[in-house]
Amino acid sequence: MMERRERYRGPPRRRSYRSGSKKKKQFIKRFREVVILDLLIHGHPEEDRPSWAKTPIAQVLTFPDFVLYEVKVNKNSKIEVQEQKTYEEFLNEEKLNEVIKKIDFKDLTSTSKALIQPILEKQVLKYEEEFINFFNNSTSITPRMHALKLLPGIGQKHMWEILNARERQKFGTFKDISDRTSISNPPKLIAQRIIKELERDAKYYLFSKTQKYE
Repeated sequence: MMERRERYRGPPRRRSYRSGSKKKKQFIKRFREVVILDLLIHGHPEEDRPSWAKTPIAQVLTFPDFVLYEVKVNKNSKIEVQEQKTYEEFLNEEKLNEVIKKIDFKDLTSTSKALIQPILEKQVLKYEEEFINFFNNSTSITPRMHALKLLPGIGQKHMWEILNARERQKFGTFKDISDRTSISNPPKLIAQRIIKELERDAKYYLFSKTQKYE
């Protein structure tokens, strides 16, 4: 009986930066607000291509779904870090192009990581009404866990303080929360929670849609 001969398949292929795990193609809805966190004009350092062949990319954060992406940047376009507008406007101005992939917090550059907290706090203020609704209407996720306790620094005592205050009168603004409870900076707590979700250090996702878009 002849032995079965193994077919030579050549050396194992090096996994490229772009390949990653095979997931569905990501995209950004045109009406989404986008802010530029960092620009990698000479391409991603992990991309296995000559520098002259690399595509310039931007690391961006979208609102109000709070998701991180890497997006192609059109060469010679005048685009700046912290620039913000809708994705459609970036496309029309030929500054950004198609999405490369969705990323997590660990994939961010040091520049992106340094900027994301203050940028998030600013955006939370912009969407104040939506987040006030969270403080006014959030409920228990499990019999032992209330959604409010998922915010950094909110323990049992603070939770009951918020619940009792909103029962007397619904909150109207972040300042109203600060005036009537001991929560001094609600936007900061929300921004920290969003970062925790982007880090994938969360069982439950309150604000970021990063897991939903998988």
